[in-house]
Amino acid sequence: MGATGAETAAGLGSDLVDVAALPLDELDALPDTVLGDLLRRVVADALTPGAEPLAAFQSALELR
Repeated sequence: MGATGAETAAGLGSDLVDVAALPLDELDALPDTVLGDLLRRVVADALTPGAEPLAAFQSALELR
């Protein structure tokens, strides 16, 4: 897993965490941090059907 503030391939600094190489079977071994909890939740939501995605926004257009 990439570190926060890691250099990208283009040489630009980034605060994004690269989890592309993180094996899914090692999620339970991650520490109980906000990031660990979030990654476990995202994977569980993706693998467990039942909840539909929800998107909401407030339109600036006024209907007449």
